[in-house]
Amino acid sequence: MTFLNDLSIKYKLAIIIIMFSTLIVILEFFNLTNMRIQLEASKATQSKEIVISATNIAKHFHNQYKRGDINEDQAKSSALEAIGAMRYTDQNYVFISDLQAHMVSHPTNPVLNGKDVSNIRDPNGFRVFVEFASLARKQGNGTIKYFWPKPGHSQAIAKISYINLFSEWGWILGTGVYIDDIDDIFYSKLISSIALFFLVLPIILFVSITISRNITRPIAEISQAMQHLAKGDFTVSVQHVGKDEIGQLAASLNSTTHALSQLIRQVENSCLLIRETTQSAATTTIQTFDGINRQKDQTTALAAAVNEMSMSAQEVAQTASNTAENSRSADSAAQLGKEIVDTTIGKINLVSIQMASLLAMMAQLEEDTEKVEIILNVISDISDQTNLLALNAAIEAARAGDQGRGFAVVADEVRQLAKHTQESTGKIRELNDRLKASFGQAVAMVKKGHEYTEQCTLSARDAGEHINTISLKVNEILQMSGQVAAAVKQQSIVAEEINNNISTISVIAEETSLGANETAKASESLSSMSMQLETRLQEFRI
Repeated sequence: MTFLNDLSIKYKLAIIIIMFSTLIVILEFFNLTNMRIQLEASKATQSKEIVISATNIAKHFHNQYKRGDINEDQAKSSALEAIGAMRYTDQNYVFISDLQAHMVSHPTNPVLNGKDVSNIRDPNGFRVFVEFASLARKQGNGTIKYFWPKPGHSQAIAKISYINLFSEWGWILGTGVYIDDIDDIFYSKLISSIALFFLVLPIILFVSITISRNITRPIAEISQAMQHLAKGDFTVSVQHVGKDEIGQLAASLNSTTHALSQLIRQVENSCLLIRETTQSAATTTIQTFDGINRQKDQTTALAAAVNEMSMSAQEVAQTASNTAENSRSADSAAQLGKEIVDTTIGKINLVSIQMASLLAMMAQLEEDTEKVEIILNVISDISDQTNLLALNAAIEAARAGDQGRGFAVVADEVRQLAKHTQESTGKIRELNDRLKASFGQAVAMVKKGHEYTEQCTLSARDAGEHINTISLKVNEILQMSGQVAAAVKQQSIVAEEINNNISTISVIAEETSLGANETAKASESLSSMSMQLETRLQEFRI
């Protein structure tokens, strides 16, 4: 579609009008064609309803024949008579043929009844009844369009027929309607549409030409004004008072022209100001050049001083680093001592716990010896009673004579047993007394050891606290040394940055000195260019 870019607006509008008119013609033709199709469908539906009614009549008489009310010939005759009498719009009728293309009944042309009509053709050579038979065999019913003369006329006219096969008797029932009235309606509507189109066309052309002129003339004025602007004439303006897009374009063009005129005046004033400013800048540049040279000498001296400060800072940083390293060694030793003291405290606590446990066990043993003493007393009492009983038993045995001799022997053995028991009890008591004395001494010694253990624990804890204090102080020294080292390192970095910045300043000063010379040259060139620009601006008309 790039060819449209080469066409004027007038021709583009003409193309739109032609396309719009063509579209209207196409749509109207489509509507007329659709109307014709609908009318033909309506007539075909009408024919179908008539044929179905006739088929129902044939079925009625066939059913009477099947019931035995009448014979088959009477049924067929009655059906043919009833169907042949059917008439509807414009004296249309129902005909009957068979599958062999023989005419069974033709109400308006009875001469054809019983004859072979397979060779009957319409003006286009269409074998009507043969096609009826073919359609009946294939589908049983359907619609066929052909040409056939109206009753009493010889000219063939377009006709639509609907046929239906009544298979019980092999009849093909059909009827048709002429569609010449559809053609009349179609061409009448077509002529009306064409007449309306040519009636409206002048109005469309008039309105289109008016709109085209209303668009193209202001655009031509705007184009001419822009040509003047291209030549430097800013005194032109477009006289268009409309509020449409073209009016807005004209107003925008006038505003642009006015703005450009103001801009040119401002540029002229700016050129005068630039020329004065460049002259002043040239003087300032010379002064700047002298100041830069003095600044370069001062920065050189400052760089030397900063280098000395940087070296001193590095020495301080090294000393602080050594101090920090020694502090770390002391802190490590303090931590090791603290760990040893903590281990010692733990072991002493363990000994103290064991001593306390031992003391408790000895106390329990001392209680057990007291219980043993009680038990020995009980055993001694039992031995005394046993001995007494044995003595009484011996006396009673002596009284009994020979009969109590055996019992006397037993009593004597019991007395001997009681005696041994008393002796053993005495030995156990002596042993228990010595054990009690030993337990007393052991308990006293264990208590003394437990007291010593607690004193050692307290002393070890004091030592641990002192070592922990030493470690904290060493850490403080280490942190302070780190801070000093970091501060000195930062100071060294800053001094290095200052030195670099001074070097950069020196380089910049050198470059600025060169730039000042270039600025002086540029000022002279700018002054010359401003004079040339003033000369060019005088070519514009504002």
